[in-house]
Amino acid sequence: MINNLSTILAGWKSWIKNEKRLSFNTIISYESDLLSFLKFLQSYRNSNVTTLMISQLQEDDVSAWFFERIKKGKGHRSNARALSSLKSFVTYLIQKKIIKSSKLLLIKGPKFIETLPRPLSENQIFKIIDEVKNEKIKWIRMRNLSLIILMWGYGLRISEVLSLKLKDIDAVDLRVLGKGKKIRLIPIAHELKIFINQMTEECPFDFSENDYIYLGKRGGRLKSEIIQRLIRQIRKRIILPNNTTPHSLRHSFATLLLQNFVDLRSIQELLGHSSLSTTQKYTAVSNDHLKKILEKNHPRSE
Repeated sequence: MINNLSTILAGWKSWIKNEKRLSFNTIISYESDLLSFLKFLQSYRNSNVTTLMISQLQEDDVSAWFFERIKKGKGHRSNARALSSLKSFVTYLIQKKIIKSSKLLLIKGPKFIETLPRPLSENQIFKIIDEVKNEKIKWIRMRNLSLIILMWGYGLRISEVLSLKLKDIDAVDLRVLGKGKKIRLIPIAHELKIFINQMTEECPFDFSENDYIYLGKRGGRLKSEIIQRLIRQIRKRIILPNNTTPHSLRHSFATLLLQNFVDLRSIQELLGHSSLSTTQKYTAVSNDHLKKILEKNHPRSE
């Protein structure tokens, strides 16, 4: 850790004590959480921590730290406080004009204090698809079906699917705009391309190559809240786990690849993770699957 950061840390500690008037115990906890994160970040990035690095933190960086904390048995309340300590430090840096901004302040706690992902079974996915097929309006039915397939069959985030433009599906590979505006190319089945093109033809709105292809009923860009509500409604109808969301489809994609022994680096590329540590959170799920296989099939299990 650089010496200048030590001076900044001292200023932050004085700020939360004298200006924010946090209690003595809270200050101790905040300082412990922050030092823990900075130590993790230094190891995670294999580089000295700087204020520039802190200003450029991405969600993947923070989620990797929370995953480490969850593995060590840290509870929800502890993790929520840890995120508050990070936000407090970043707020201080911005107020003192040490950095201009940080995406860290936009991160919501529950996204990072959840337990390990619970993938959906193939049977549960097929039930979701059957429910989606009940939509009466043909182009909306095709829209929702292709959304499900892109998230479950190719591991796209809901935000990535909704950012697809007509030009992104015209190339040989699907062009995906991921986090940090990083572009990755994913090979997709020719049949799916045809299906998506048919969906745009059925849609009552016109498209140019720079137009988004996933639209709402009124022709505006489709909002993620619409799909989240759809999955929530389906979840209640067919009695899926309470934590089933559109992101569960992406979890299921990654877990299926691991169960079929696809290497982590390849999965990292397909998911668009900036760090392998983020991809590794799926290994615990896969290991449970492998453990069951061994218990069932190992010669000594009889």
